[in-house]
Amino acid sequence: MHQIKSLSRQFKEEGYLIFPEIFVGDELQRLLTACNYVHDQFAAEHDRLHPGVDFISMSHMNDSRWHSDTREHFKTIMETVADPRCLGIVEQIFGSPSLFRSMQYFVNRRYTSSEGNWHRDSQFGAKDDAEERANLDRIWKGDYSQGYGLQFQIALVDNDDVEFVPYSGNRYDSPEEAYIRLAGQKSHNLEDGMPNALRVELKAGDALIFNPFGLHRGRYYKEIPRRTLMLTYTPEDYPTYDSFSTQPWFEEPGYLDGLSPRAITYFQQFIDVFRNFWKEGK
Repeated sequence: MHQIKSLSRQFKEEGYLIFPEIFVGDELQRLLTACNYVHDQFAAEHDRLHPGVDFISMSHMNDSRWHSDTREHFKTIMETVADPRCLGIVEQIFGSPSLFRSMQYFVNRRYTSSEGNWHRDSQFGAKDDAEERANLDRIWKGDYSQGYGLQFQIALVDNDDVEFVPYSGNRYDSPEEAYIRLAGQKSHNLEDGMPNALRVELKAGDALIFNPFGLHRGRYYKEIPRRTLMLTYTPEDYPTYDSFSTQPWFEEPGYLDGLSPRAITYFQQFIDVFRNFWKEGK
């Protein structure tokens, strides 16, 4: 008898999940408007400081400095982070309560186009291949003490910029994969031809979760619109202390005012976990 896989089992084995129409209609449009409201301010500041320099993402869209004129868009973004349609999926995969970590907004380039580089997030911060393998072995054994999280990506416009290699999140590279990702001091990592790569097609409102320790890359073409909100969560028992979770504006007076009780409770947990880190650099 054929058995349907649980979300957690499917994610663990295949490394990615697609959820159609998480947000639709007016609700989707409000979220797109809210994210673009912050993006436009960020782009104006970025261009003053770095004229002619492109960017593909911005972080910390919940920073209070972007919302001094109105709280409307702030509320839309924050309620999305704490929405059960997002948290329910994430916590089912974790098998435990979640903790907010950060958010990013991915956009298309404005001046130039490029392919993204093939990578695993495990390579960042590892000094060599041996250290990366050790980090992956630890994660595959269920030891998340050095950090682990899920990236919940919501496409706000139709987009297929993400490529992912299914089943690559719980094993190391094949020789062919390692050549593209690592050979020649990573000089081949922009190349096409990654075996079994899947281009993930998303409609506006769809959500994607993939294992960031699997093989993946983005695509950054100026002529292909991209507006993707990425929410990152960790298991409650495994907070990650880094620049992404450094968000001291959460302690500003009235920061959570106007949010739903559910959202306030969820973000208060984030404050309680990271307060000392923000103050003392734990």
